[in-house]
Amino acid sequence: MSSTVVRRFDLRVDQGKALDDVRDLLRRLVAQESGIVHAQIKRVEALSLLEVRLQGDSSAISRVVAQVAGSPTLRIEHDAIRVAAPAEPEHLDPGRRGALMRIGVEPGAWKAPVDPATSSPSVTVAIVDSGIMVDHPKLKDHLWTGMVDGGQAHGARCIDGTRSRDVTDRDGHGTRLAGTILSVTQGAPGVRLMAVKFFDADHLPGPENGAAGIDFAVEQHADIINLSWDLGMGSPALERAIQAAYDAGALVVIAAGNSGTDNDVIPTIPACYRKGREKRIITVMATDRYDDKASFSNYGIGTVDLAAPGVDLVTTRAALTSASGIGARQYHSFTGTSAAAATVSGAAALLLSRDPSLSRDPRRTAEALKEQLTSSANPPRGLKCVYGRLNVV
Repeated sequence: MSSTVVRRFDLRVDQGKALDDVRDLLRRLVAQESGIVHAQIKRVEALSLLEVRLQGDSSAISRVVAQVAGSPTLRIEHDAIRVAAPAEPEHLDPGRRGALMRIGVEPGAWKAPVDPATSSPSVTVAIVDSGIMVDHPKLKDHLWTGMVDGGQAHGARCIDGTRSRDVTDRDGHGTRLAGTILSVTQGAPGVRLMAVKFFDADHLPGPENGAAGIDFAVEQHADIINLSWDLGMGSPALERAIQAAYDAGALVVIAAGNSGTDNDVIPTIPACYRKGREKRIITVMATDRYDDKASFSNYGIGTVDLAAPGVDLVTTRAALTSASGIGARQYHSFTGTSAAAATVSGAAALLLSRDPSLSRDPRRTAEALKEQLTSSANPPRGLKCVYGRLNVV
């Protein structure tokens, strides 16, 4: 079910294009959508832009915005969404619902319980990070299960050359990634989250353990591997592991980094391993609530593929400290290119769960996913990346 929203944005018009002509075009597009109940379009002649405010069905408004975004002479700026009649779970606040709607996903996460008898073919997303809180009430029914160290587990701890079933998340970062991915997939029953723990309180993130975690994900045939981290140094083992994931046909999604620098000039690790492996690796920068580059986000017109929402996303948290273990502390705000990369991983999983035919040729699955995600992206106007802002269609 669509939400009722208020969407407000500025529409920048290139020189040579009459504001009145653009306003008339926008009014015609709005008139074609019966779900839009109010439209306000103001001219700002001095700035060559239109101030647009639309209210109504979110799907109808998204269709209008998508048509406008496809024009080479128009540019959407300061795009903000407010949910006028919230109908979603309370933890998905208006800011998160707005982020989902801006990328073309209608909010509805957590609604459908997993039914193994009717679930779609499995899509496995490996989260190579700090582990996952596997008994979190919003995650526990969406976890991968397999044999590890002689017993069933939801992933593996890959540290110092050993593997175990301990994926307890004492840092919280992996659990935040898990919730972000799952919210974008809309709780699709076929999506499974694999916890791959390569750092903990006693072991800082390092390239050797990162490589071991990626190797585990590859051995377990993960479809998508999320790497939301930036290391100070790499290693031959880490590059080899990413190459192995590439050769196996997995889609590898990597955060660009949070230092605000140009990855074209100062490469980050592991994002720099995209070079020569562009067909099956996506590097991701972060945007804010207005679809501008987040101030902290790395960028790169030649090395960063996509931009995605990465500021104040509401997601699951690992620390449930109330007496019952369930309460307001289930959720947490999440900001960073880590969150943006998880958003892209979730979008890829959503596409794969919708279209199982993409997995018929494992050698082409990752390439097909990247092609879909990059070809549907909003143009990178003002964003220093290759393809633009994520848009799921």
